[in-house]
Amino acid sequence: MGKQFDGHKICEALSDPTRTKIFQYLLRKYPKAQTISDIEKILSKSVSATTISFHLKKLREAGLITTNGHKKGFRASRKAIKIGFNGNGFHVLEE
Repeated sequence: MGKQFDGHKICEALSDPTRTKIFQYLLRKYPKAQTISDIEKILSKSVSATTISFHLKKLREAGLITTNGHKKGFRASRKAIKIGFNGNGFHVLEE
C-alpha cells in the first residue's frame, strides 16, 4: 500500500455513525462513484447536502474516500480496509 494512513484521522472520521454509514455504502459501491444525492437516499434520517459534504470532507481528509469533483461523485479509496491495533500501534491493511 503506497499511502500512509493517519490512524487518528481514521478513528475520528469513523467515530460518527453517519460517516460510518456513508463509508460502508461507498465500500459496497466500489469502484463506482456516488453523488451526494445518491448518498442522501441511503441515510435513514433527513440530512442536508451541506451536512453530507462535511462528512465527506472528513472521510477524504482521512484518506478513506476520493473524488474528482462533487458533480462526478465520491468513491472509497480502495475496495476494503482492515483496521487493527496491537502493541506496536495502529495498523491499516488493504484487503
